[in-house]
Amino acid sequence: MRRNLLYVFIAGFIYTSCQSVRVEYPYFAQTKEGRELRIFLKGVRNVGLAVEPPKSDVWAEDYDVSRSFLAVVPDKIFEAFSNDSYFKLIDLSKRADVLNEQTFTLTGITQNRIQVGNLLGAEAILYISVARPASECTIEMRADYWAMGVQVLQVAAAANQSRRHRSYGGGGYGGQQAQPVMRPTGVRRILLPIEASLVRVDTGETKKAVITKPVVVDSGAGDTNCSAMLESLSKALDETIPEIEARLSPRVKTESVSIFTKDEDPEIESFLTDGYEEIKGETPSFQRAKAAWEKADQKAKGKSWAAKANLATYYFSQGDFEKASELYDQAAKLGGPEESYLIDLRKLTASAAEAIE
Repeated sequence: MRRNLLYVFIAGFIYTSCQSVRVEYPYFAQTKEGRELRIFLKGVRNVGLAVEPPKSDVWAEDYDVSRSFLAVVPDKIFEAFSNDSYFKLIDLSKRADVLNEQTFTLTGITQNRIQVGNLLGAEAILYISVARPASECTIEMRADYWAMGVQVLQVAAAANQSRRHRSYGGGGYGGQQAQPVMRPTGVRRILLPIEASLVRVDTGETKKAVITKPVVVDSGAGDTNCSAMLESLSKALDETIPEIEARLSPRVKTESVSIFTKDEDPEIESFLTDGYEEIKGETPSFQRAKAAWEKADQKAKGKSWAAKANLATYYFSQGDFEKASELYDQAAKLGGPEESYLIDLRKLTASAAEAIE
């Protein structure tokens, strides 16, 4: 009985001393552009998404189509970014209490960025502007793979029958091969110009990506009608969004890392716990967690291995692998109970730092 109680006590102590969180950290392309993006973002994660409303003088006779199309743009971007990007998006189109019609422009967003950021907890705003697309519909020959498949089966069946009945002189269908079946098909070529602007809330700095990727949409071999404009725009957007991600957002990677919340000094322990709660809240923010852990580090005069380790994890999550490796090393040298674990994290972040130099 006593032994069971001891196990429960030890397990409870370990749980309250450190708690694992799934740290999502950004991975930047190992290129000049990737390094420039990392410097520009400086830890930005919570991003408001604004899509410019359609303008009748720009879209002209396609105005009704544009309204239907632009209505689905936020959802498509949300889905793609949720799967691949480090950003956590907030849809501004659903916050009429924050933005009015006059504010819903790039100029309005830039001028009101601090107010919008404070209300939504956003560190940057991604503003998407879609220009009127260029489209061309033509009839071209396309391979009918279904018909080719049927032809292959027919040739195979004929060859099999020939083998069963062939004479000593050879012959039959053994040399026949399926030929491509080409059919006239409606093909729409569409160019969807998109300008994506990422505006930092704190400084107003802007990074832009202008994308004009041509997309080809066919209706299926044998269908001479071009695909509908709305369907074509949707496919063009699907192929354009990865370009926006590549230019303005790091990809996301995950690592399970312990956050430490216990210390002999109650005030230091309170700061450590505050930082952890900032990560686990409804609007998680490593920036606010960092501020709490810096207070713990200052209070401990740099002697708290837990504060150093948590700050290292902050920099790890922001993609500053060199700084993270340095702090994990300092934390390990302070001789806490997690020394070997911190050494492993130092090695991991050091390897990541070397990979992007």
